[in-house]
Amino acid sequence: MRSRDEKTDRPTQASTSFEIGKRELDARTSVVSVAGELDLVSAPQLKWTLVDAFEEGASQVVLDLSQTTFMDSTALGVLVGVQRNLEDGERFAIVCAQAVVLRIFEISGMDGAFSIFATLEEALAGERADTARAI
Repeated sequence: MRSRDEKTDRPTQASTSFEIGKRELDARTSVVSVAGELDLVSAPQLKWTLVDAFEEGASQVVLDLSQTTFMDSTALGVLVGVQRNLEDGERFAIVCAQAVVLRIFEISGMDGAFSIFATLEEALAGERADTARAI
């Protein structure tokens, strides 16, 4: 049953769940996964998880947004900041097949600024291919 606002007797929005996880695939590759909504409230946690992944020694970080249902401009700003602060030899890729989230990248014109892949496997292969070309 939906909760109701006591003053207006209208249905209220239930709080949306948000989960973030990080796993290391090898000594240089981390995958950060987000489920739920990326917004003003959750964006700082995403920022620090991504920053921590690089500071802990990952040279390749893949952000998996395949379970992300919404992203606002605050979260997009976090991604831009991470992209801008990459050091030599660091790579940042995004997995996103959700039309509603992809639309945010497209509307903002940022779809060309990031390496965006439809699957985690493609992102990992793309990142590893970039590294191989750099050697």
